[in-house]
Amino acid sequence: METSLPLTDSLPDLFTDTGVSSGVINARPRSSGGWKAYRATDQSDGAAISLLGVDYWRYQTADGGELYLTQFGLPFRHQLDPQNWHASGWFATRGQRLPGTSVIYKTRTKPVQGSAIDLIVRFSRVGQPVPLETFTLCQYPHAEFNSPFEEFSLVMELRAAQRGLQRTHLFTKKPLAVFVPHEQLQPWQTGRCESKIAAKRARHPEVPIDMQRHYVLLYGWVNGQDAVQTAQLLGLSGESRASFLTWITQGAIEDLKQHGFRMLDIKPQHLVLRLRSDGSLVLHHDGRPVCALVDYELLERI
Repeated sequence: METSLPLTDSLPDLFTDTGVSSGVINARPRSSGGWKAYRATDQSDGAAISLLGVDYWRYQTADGGELYLTQFGLPFRHQLDPQNWHASGWFATRGQRLPGTSVIYKTRTKPVQGSAIDLIVRFSRVGQPVPLETFTLCQYPHAEFNSPFEEFSLVMELRAAQRGLQRTHLFTKKPLAVFVPHEQLQPWQTGRCESKIAAKRARHPEVPIDMQRHYVLLYGWVNGQDAVQTAQLLGLSGESRASFLTWITQGAIEDLKQHGFRMLDIKPQHLVLRLRSDGSLVLHHDGRPVCALVDYELLERI
């Protein structure tokens, strides 16, 4: 029987980072000891590398691309191999395009030894113009899409800032891997601005950014509904709906600010909530909702 591997977080019974079917397997990555053991036994198959404070295991894929696995992705290395989710026939028929301005999909990997994981697959928009409305651009004229490695670094830093708290209100998806396909694209195919890529390289010369290659970010799927969908499920409309969405969004903004971050285009669609079996909203003991932030393209430190 095929199972779906869970990527559990601090509240495993309320939030899990992937969809779970029957036969749940506990596959949480080990601490640094497990990372070192992996490095010691698999050096012939790749190389350890650290970029912007995040440790990766980098290896070449069968098609000549590169896969950068984080500590969260290592236990799922075989599921994350592009042959097990990116193969054209598989991804074309199983990839579900998600709403939004970015190129983002949900897909399930092929089962490996009977187990699969649900992924968020997003194509990086680094170097492309940011389509923010005029008011926001006036507030943040510096707004630029994060590179994949900048984004993973910021998400890891946000997660680290929340560690040690008795109860965090804002969860994140687990960053699993960055996949760089081998194909060389023309500039018009990527939509990138050369000066924006040059600025990224100047800021972080140790980070590989190729103007002509795609960068694909792989995250664990978070179960739940975004705040807009949740409001509909709760039967809210009119002023009550508007108040609810404002409450959720402002709470997330304050939580990010508390940890030294902000999201330039934060919106209710970027916030995932959970409902209990009786239809009520999952809340913390202080009455605030359990919430996951699921978009990090414009996440930045304050």
